[in-house]
Formats: sequence, C-alpha cells, structure tokens
Amino acid sequence: MGENDTTFIRPVFDDVTYILNSKISPDVIEYAHKRLYLIEDLYGDRANKTEILGNFIRRIPVIVWACSHGVEDAVKGPDITQNVIDLANTVWFNNKIVVIVACLTGKQLAPALVEAGAKAVFAYDEELILRVWSGTLEPLEGFKECITMPKLLYDGFKAKDVYAKTIEEYNKWIDYWDEKDPLTADVLRHDRDCFKLYGSGESRIVLSTYLFMGLTDIFALTWVVLYSILKILRITKPLWKKTE
Repeated sequence: MGENDTTFIRPVFDDVTYILNSKISPDVIEYAHKRLYLIEDLYGDRANKTEILGNFIRRIPVIVWACSHGVEDAVKGPDITQNVIDLANTVWFNNKIVVIVACLTGKQLAPALVEAGAKAVFAYDEELILRVWSGTLEPLEGFKECITMPKLLYDGFKAKDVYAKTIEEYNKWIDYWDEKDPLTADVLRHDRDCFKLYGSGESRIVLSTYLFMGLTDIFALTWVVLYSILKILRITKPLWKKTE
C-alpha cells in the first residue's frame, strides 16, 4: 500500500475536460501502468471529494494527477459548480506529489498544498491554453507531449529534473512551431512560462517494487526456459553424435 499507488482525478463535463481526459491524460495512465503502478482512476462523476477521501484512506497514493478546469484556489469537479480540490482539503495531499493540469491553480492552490504538506506540486499559474484539430479534437503536435512530461516521475526522476525536462520539451516544440505556425508557437510559449514547480525540487518517488518483482519474475522464467532447453539438449545429444 502506498509506494506503488497513483491516483488520477479526471472529471468530464465539457469539451475541455473531454480533451484533457480522453486525448491527453490516458497517455500518462498507460505510462504508469507499464511501470506496474497501481492506478485508481477517478473518472467522470467519480472525480469528487468523497471518492478521493475513500481512495486516500485505502491506497495512500504517492502521486496524484488532477486534470480539469481550475481557478486560483480550486480544481473543478465533477462539474463546473463543484470543487474536487480546494483550500478545504489540501491536508489530504500531505506527503504526496501532485500534478495539476488546470488553469490558474498555481496562484493559490499549489502553494497551499505545499504548505499543507505536499512534497511537490506542478501547476499552471495562468490560463493553460490548448490548440486542437477541429475535426478530431486531437491536440496539435507538442501540446500533449509537454503536458504529460511529468510522467517522468514514474521513472524516479526528481521533481526539479522533471520540471527542467518539461521546459526542454516545451522549447523543442516552440522551435518546431516557430517555423510552421508562429501563433501556435506563441501559445506553447505562454503555457511554458506559466508552468511552475512548487515545493521541494528534490522530491521523487521510489521506483515501483512491483517493477523489481516483475524483473525478478522475468529472470526466473528465463532460467526455467533455459534449463528446459538444456535438458532437451542433453536428452537429444546422442541423436547428433557423429557416427563412424
């Protein structure tokens, strides 16, 4: 319990939250899943305070993602009229790393989370702007890649290194769009400049013990296969013996 758990808070109630939680955040969930983290996905109507509290009591996640609309002191969910994270429940996030993909939350909410005991918080302190293709609502190249870069936390990177790599990713895509569409480059430049890290840059999560258990299982399985092959070779060796 705890060292391998991660929680995703993903309400869906309009086009923006649909894009965030159908086109972007699933990449992070898949990334964590491949690294054998135990995932609690509070999706849709489950993105509410009651579900979060119950999850934190059962699982005690080491990292929490929240993807929704935001205001200076709250993340919205499960709809625009309610708060799923606000100044009233910051203490729940004690000893956790929090990634908030929402507008404005870097102004008050992120610092309040750190003050309440969160190890580190990634958040945007101005409006987060997305550009998508009109037909599919898929994000333009670079937006998803930058927003999801804090997934490197699951590889054991320190928060300060994750932040640096996210800025590098933004810069790469800004250079890409500067040549193709300067307006898109300016949007990415804006998003980069309002992406902030709060709390301890030294914060990190320990690589999943399940990952090491998985590697151990792989080595054990490999040994069984090799041992079986050696037994077969030993049995069939006379068949290959050169005849006089």
